[in-house]
Amino acid sequence: MTVIEVKNLSAIFFERIIFENLNFRVNAGEILAIIGESGAGKSTLLHVVAGFLQAKSGEIYLENELIDGPKSKLIAGHHEVKLVAQDYRLNPNFTVWENIAYSIRNYTKEYQNERVTELLEALHISHLSDKLPKNISGGEKQRTAIAKAIADVPKVLLLDEPFSNLDNINKQKLKRSLSQLIKNEGIACLFVTHDLLDAIELADEVGILHETKLLDILPAKKLANYQGNAYIENYILSSFEGIRAFLENHNYS
Repeated sequence: MTVIEVKNLSAIFFERIIFENLNFRVNAGEILAIIGESGAGKSTLLHVVAGFLQAKSGEIYLENELIDGPKSKLIAGHHEVKLVAQDYRLNPNFTVWENIAYSIRNYTKEYQNERVTELLEALHISHLSDKLPKNISGGEKQRTAIAKAIADVPKVLLLDEPFSNLDNINKQKLKRSLSQLIKNEGIACLFVTHDLLDAIELADEVGILHETKLLDILPAKKLANYQGNAYIENYILSSFEGIRAFLENHNYS
């Protein structure tokens, strides 16, 4: 079932076209990665989809219902769409536990304890539950922010460079945990990254954003032998030296 659908979406800020005529959809339990170089408009796209920035034109549908942009609402955003931005947006005066629990503060204490414990364990941050954000690393803040975003299970999860502050071991752990959580809970996930390997390891489909256009969207397993657009071919070859070997070793070819 399609959860989030974008139709002919364009954004212009300060007379600069950020992106134009983007079209894509994400189903429940699926992950779409949008990759692109720095400055391609990836973060802007997430903020538009989340309802924090106004699109110039186009439409965004949540389960076939049109989402209004911030100009049409008193409070920007949508409660069923959660964005984990690169600045984490954690309350500095709350512990890790309290930051996560705040998202489900209207539920019973029993459920809060159960849900927060589950997410702490799934994201490997149980040992940080009593710490304040200032006393944990950037990668730990990132995982806390993800737990906070999905505590009250959203329909859509938007992730901005979710692995940028993680070492390789914790990156792999988070990828496995995220994939399982998203699929088990039926969340539609859109994440943006400049790292093609991150995209193919986590996403079901990968889109390539370049010079305001979404060049293509294709299954991650098809990237190994992609032929067609010259920019995409060069991006695949230059992004990570071992990408083809990784795909072949995991039977994605």
